[in-house]
Amino acid sequence: MEEKKMKKTLRNILFIMALCTGFAACAGDEEEIGAPIEITPEYELPQKGASDAANARILNYYNKYGSYVLYDFNNKDAWWLQVTGNASSGGRTYYATNGDFSNVDAMLDYIEDIWLKYFTDDFLKKGGMPYRVFLADSVYMKRDWDDGTFMIATQNYAINGNGLIIGGMNQVPTMDAATKKARKIELFTALWSYYRAQGLLSIPDEFYAETDYATRPTMTKGQWSYEYTTDDIAALRNRGFIPKYSQWGYSVYNEIYMKYSDTYDTWNGKSENDIKALDYDYYMTQILNATDEAVADYLAYPAIKKKWDCLINFYKTNYGIDLRAITK
Repeated sequence: MEEKKMKKTLRNILFIMALCTGFAACAGDEEEIGAPIEITPEYELPQKGASDAANARILNYYNKYGSYVLYDFNNKDAWWLQVTGNASSGGRTYYATNGDFSNVDAMLDYIEDIWLKYFTDDFLKKGGMPYRVFLADSVYMKRDWDDGTFMIATQNYAINGNGLIIGGMNQVPTMDAATKKARKIELFTALWSYYRAQGLLSIPDEFYAETDYATRPTMTKGQWSYEYTTDDIAALRNRGFIPKYSQWGYSVYNEIYMKYSDTYDTWNGKSENDIKALDYDYYMTQILNATDEAVADYLAYPAIKKKWDCLINFYKTNYGIDLRAITK
């Protein structure tokens, strides 16, 4: 019995060896199995149309950060991850148009001024500069309602997967400082959320450590509804809460908590994690937008000053990002 098993095992081994020899012989007749396959770059640099100086800068971005900065592209490249809407919501089509290639130099100055100069090379190498950056003229969404009408919504930028589309190529040579600053803050705010989603930025635990997110803030009932009194506002500030920034000025509706009626005896039905997320968001909008004069009254409260400094110092120390320099 043992002899039969040994013979069977030997036959199997000999069969496998013969099979392997046959494969090797076949491969030798034609081409070697496992021969290296040439991998061609996804995009060819330099592109044609811009100045030699602009193309050299773009090639430098690729060599330093591994990012393709493209000015000659088709719409499919720019939006290849985007999903269109369904019939009930209206079909959505997204567009990014090429600009005048003679403006590429000015566009590169623009993205340096409103974006890249605020981040270290190390951060940009780790993904701070997305894999694809499209320098476009116009960026917009067209929504067709299939009844002869459609809506067009213009954008100044779009983040699509690992790609960033930045519009304005034909406007940047004559763009005024106020417009440039507004677009800087808009882009920076969106990229900040993108960086957090990508795991490139974190939030310090110390920011939340000494804030009470469980006890509901108070509002005082007036004749018609609940309202904030001076004492109510002071209580919020002493706990470390500030309102969300608004370019239209202060409004109680930007506070972390609004109570509309006796029906709501919680933080507008939000969880503690929701309130923490709003708290961080409100601080960041103030940090990225407000002038020193506008936030002076808030920072007079020790609890607010501590959380404010916590965020400023954390991002400067750990990522080399000077948040307040962005508002200048």
